[in-house]
Amino acid sequence: MKGHARNVMTERVTAVSPDTPLETIARTLVAGRFGGVPVVDGADRVLGYVSEGEVVSALLGRLGPHAKARDIMKTPVVVDEFDTTDEVMRVMREAAIDHVLVVREARLVGIIAPSDVLRFFVEHVLPPPPDVG
Repeated sequence: MKGHARNVMTERVTAVSPDTPLETIARTLVAGRFGGVPVVDGADRVLGYVSEGEVVSALLGRLGPHAKARDIMKTPVVVDEFDTTDEVMRVMREAAIDHVLVVREARLVGIIAPSDVLRFFVEHVLPPPPDVG
């Protein structure tokens, strides 16, 4: 596969701060139909990732809606915007994940979600559909 992470990623990324309450994160996930959100500092440096599963578990568990992103965020998988698509797919396969954060000089510039991977495969890897008619 040819290309780089920047050719696959979605550039417009909704991110939260470590102090964002879970209730705000839950509303953001629902409104944006996101599977998770990156957690960044004031300079857009990646600190973590909060998935919808982690939010649900926290809300159903001991943590309430006022807990913060920092309380449940996980260490994200991060790739550089110029990593090859082959490298990105290898990282996703080996880590068994479906969201990868993309950085430039340690700052968040994009995200690769399942829909981005499918779009890439349909546009660049799979053979064109047969002509109908």
